[in-house]
Amino acid sequence: MKYLNKILYLFVVSAIVTSCNRDLIETDLGAPNTLFYPSDSGTLLVENGASNLFDVVVSATAIANTNTPYTITVDDASTAVEGVDFNITTASTTLNNGEIVTSFSVVADFDNAATEGKTVIFNLSSNSSSVSDSNQFTLNLIKLCPISAPFTGDYALSYVANGIFDTPTFTPGVYTLSVGAEPTDRVFSAPVYPAFGVFGPADFNFSLICDNVVVVSGQPTGVGCGGVSTTLGPAATAGTYDGADDSVIQVIYIDDEGGNSCGDPITAEFTLTKL
Repeated sequence: MKYLNKILYLFVVSAIVTSCNRDLIETDLGAPNTLFYPSDSGTLLVENGASNLFDVVVSATAIANTNTPYTITVDDASTAVEGVDFNITTASTTLNNGEIVTSFSVVADFDNAATEGKTVIFNLSSNSSSVSDSNQFTLNLIKLCPISAPFTGDYALSYVANGIFDTPTFTPGVYTLSVGAEPTDRVFSAPVYPAFGVFGPADFNFSLICDNVVVVSGQPTGVGCGGVSTTLGPAATAGTYDGADDSVIQVIYIDDEGGNSCGDPITAEFTLTKL
């Protein structure tokens, strides 16, 4: 019954993890123990006055028959800085005897959080156990401010500054704005580059982060020069919105990021006006 309770506990923990799950790693109670991250990434929305705490789960392929220490290090590829953007609050990183799942806690700082988001990559290692190839976990830290208006429904798109070749990237018209993967994310779909022909719609994603309209990088349009699609991404200056009034959204972005398709990248701008 004790082992059954442990296994049921593992299933419950797996069910409540909301980050991206890895492929299933088989648990064999008779095999040597191996530590791994059951998920490869997660997102912490950093709010003013909130706990801003995230538990990173570490699992094993077998119930530990002794206390098993493990080590967490911050990968050099991280954009978030320990002691500035976040801290690891767990005093001891150990898989305790009789356990098969453990975790360590990360707390983020609101004042140092960035509207465009920062990432921290945690490397997993151990001198007391083997570690699988699932040994990196990426945590996205995104600054979040309350949004009291819905910012969804039908909006009229009109251009303020055109994109490449002095033409609109999206066909001006009415489009439906909906919530994306996170509560702050918004997305709509519209035909692209109407000056050059009739092309299918492309999704456009942005986030409403503390009065800034943050455009997601690397969004393909499916249309470009020389068989290479242009991509859309964030400009040096973000657009703005009023969290209490969803009637108007200003979107500023780069058309042809990096100039990788049709020449120089162009800063473009359109306005979404709620109908």
